[in-house]
Amino acid sequence: MRKWKTAAFGLIVASFTGCSSSEVLEESPPKAYLEANNHLYETKVGTYCWKETCVDKAGPLELLKTEKPIEVKANESLALIIKHKRQPNERHMVQIQNKNEVDVPLKKNKMKTPSERGTYYYSYSVWWMDKNQKNVSNGDALYAFVLEVK
Repeated sequence: MRKWKTAAFGLIVASFTGCSSSEVLEESPPKAYLEANNHLYETKVGTYCWKETCVDKAGPLELLKTEKPIEVKANESLALIIKHKRQPNERHMVQIQNKNEVDVPLKKNKMKTPSERGTYYYSYSVWWMDKNQKNVSNGDALYAFVLEVK
């Protein structure tokens, strides 16, 4: 469980404590998949906090530098699937191309591929926020994947 506090000097200080939620059972975050072309593609897990462990990893571009892009069509609808009993209740998607970052709207865990050809990197951040305590996360993870729009 993470709590964020603002110190007197305006700095943000994170204090980490173990999660006591019985809904978070696995030792690491659940796997996330991208469904495209009637196939499930596993994403790469980046930075996460899960149970009593926080792991800081490289950013999406570094994580994906040896990955083969998933080939998709322009304006195709793709689904993001997390196989876990309890789904994250906060999500944020960012598209990265040529070092430019753009927020990507998600509707019911679905996204549209770009309309222009090219290689696009994605950072999908999710949080399992506590239902009873404001601003308390019971787990979070960043998932990364790369698409090639043909």
